[in-house]
Amino acid sequence: MEFSDIHIGMKCGSKKGSGTVTWIDGSTRTVYLSDSKSDDNFEVKLEDLIDDPQVHNRGDTFY
Repeated sequence: MEFSDIHIGMKCGSKKGSGTVTWIDGSTRTVYLSDSKSDDNFEVKLEDLIDDPQVHNRGDTFY
């Protein structure tokens, strides 16, 4: 995934969990995500993002 592909409001997955992008720091190449289930925020390095077109939160159900 390219850094330019990331935008606020998109869903992303990572090794730390998945969430919605709330802030992007271009100088450190860090993406800040908000976990929709618990409203906790966490930071993820760009290299740790999972390039997956279908990202689910932990509480989501797979069909």
